[in-house]
This record gives sequence, structure tokens and C-alpha cells, in this order.
Amino acid sequence: MKALCLARYPDGLPVASDFALREMPAPVPGPGEILVQVTHLSMDPMPRMRMQAKPPFGPPIALDLPVEGRGVGRVLASGAPGFAPGDHVVGELGWRTRAALPAAALTRIEGSFPHHHLNALGATGLAAWFVVESLLLRAGQTLLVAPAAGAVGSLVCQIARAQVPDLRIVGTAMGDVQAAFLRSLQVEPLTADAGWPGPGGIDRMVDGVGGVFHDRMLPHLSNRARVLLLGFVSGYAGDALPSYGNAGAVLMKRATLEGFLLADHMDRATEARAGIAAMLADARLRPAETLHHGLASAATAFAGLFAEAPPGKQIVILEDAE
Repeated sequence: MKALCLARYPDGLPVASDFALREMPAPVPGPGEILVQVTHLSMDPMPRMRMQAKPPFGPPIALDLPVEGRGVGRVLASGAPGFAPGDHVVGELGWRTRAALPAAALTRIEGSFPHHHLNALGATGLAAWFVVESLLLRAGQTLLVAPAAGAVGSLVCQIARAQVPDLRIVGTAMGDVQAAFLRSLQVEPLTADAGWPGPGGIDRMVDGVGGVFHDRMLPHLSNRARVLLLGFVSGYAGDALPSYGNAGAVLMKRATLEGFLLADHMDRATEARAGIAAMLADARLRPAETLHHGLASAATAFAGLFAEAPPGKQIVILEDAE
């Protein structure tokens, strides 16, 4: 089988040459395992934090082995009930063409477009759904989403707009293409290095950037504002978690600052997925995605997450996907 491996730990932001395409022995499923032909891979920025010898959390991603990551695939052989050849499944399949995993590590999925389970119907969409729910939005408020043109942020903007039409949404963008995309969603684009445009303050903030940007926005919070911390893209090139140094603004505005982890909400995943499916059916939600072709393209697609990536979710279609 083919596998895209981490050839070296990135020095700063990842580049395509940090990865190497290699031939490896095909996996042989053991008792209770499922043999899967991998068809689609999800590109997500968080694994960058583990692409170092001593990551700030979790074990390091091993060198010279397939990069870990979520994917969709087609069952080739099943050693467990509930799975049959031809079924589509989603799980942590890794950047490779075939995988053999225990049945408990996979979820069977249905639908004409299985890769949607890496976007709106998967963890990306669920995160956006529960973020909007946690914000407790009200009409007339101003919402800041950062970053806003990526996979989760773009869905947050759309779900928030659909649920609370009378809402001002400001979102960060990198480059003209992302800015134009946000305008198409009725979102005011803001470059990550710009100041708050006003008028008025920030009532709700979804922050996946962190660092200097986070500290620069906090003085513009409205009284009793609510801030959800999703991540810290600004710190993904470093070897430590970023610091947040503007607690005084939170104090003076009596704001609520809260971390968000999707794992805390997964007991309601079925309910959320039904809501998302309804929004997809009547076109209130239009997920943006860019499809990259071939396993080797995952290296460039992943590196692009930290630059001016195309809007929405980045998904790699493997060569033999249907």
C-alpha cells in the first residue's frame, strides 16, 4: 500500500517537503478487525502540535509512519458483525491507502457523498453546531469569528446567521479570496492583523486564533460578553501552548471566557446531526470544501491550512476513490 509519512518534524509552519510518500506492506486484519480501503482524508490543523519530539500535549506523531488523521473508507473485508464489504466507514484511518482497525474504532455511514462525514456531518459540523448553541446568541448582537473562512468557522457563521438572522457577524480572513467568500455569507471580513472596526463592541467571540490577536480583541468586548476558545492557530508553529495575557479586559468587562471541547457534547451528536441534515436539505447550510486529488497532495493541502487556504474544509480524495 501507499502511505504518506512524516519524514521530519517541521521547523515552524509545515511545508510539503516535511512529508514523504512511501510503499509499505499492506495491513492484514486480525480477529474482529475491519479491512478498509481509504477513499478520503480530512485535513485538520491540530495534528501540527504533535509533529514535534516533545509536544505540549499528547504523544508525538511518529516519524516514518503514516500520519495520523481522520478519514472515510470502504470496507473490503469484515471480521465483525455490523460491517459488510462495500459499507462506508469513518474513523482515524491515517494517511494511507488501506487500514485494518478494530470495529469499535469505526462508524458505519450512509449517503451518496460519504466525505460529507468529514465536513458538515462529521466532527467539523458538530463542533460548529455546539459552538453556536453555547454562544447563547440574541438578536442585535455582534459576533466575531476567528478564523471565519475555514472549515469550522464558516459553518459557525452560517448556522448562527440561520438561527439568529438579526445578527452582525465579523470574521477574520486571509487574503482576497477568503474575504470575498465571507462577504457571500453576509459576514464582514477582518484581517487577522487589523484592529476592531467598530462600531460598538463584541458581544460574542469564537476564538481559534489565540495569542496576540486574542489579546488585541479583548478590550473591545461588550459588558457581559461571552468568549469561546476553540484553539490557537497562531501557536501551531511553536513548541508550547500560547499565553493569553489580557485577563484585565475580561475582568473589567465582566466577560465569560470558556474553553470548548467537542468531546463534552458528543452525547448529543445524533440530535445535532439531525439538525445539520435539515439545514443541508433546505440549503440554509452550504458547506464550502476544496477537494485535493491523490494521497501525495495531502502534504500540500495540510501545509496550506496555515497559509491562504481556499475557503472551507480541505479534503483529499485518494486515487482509487469512487
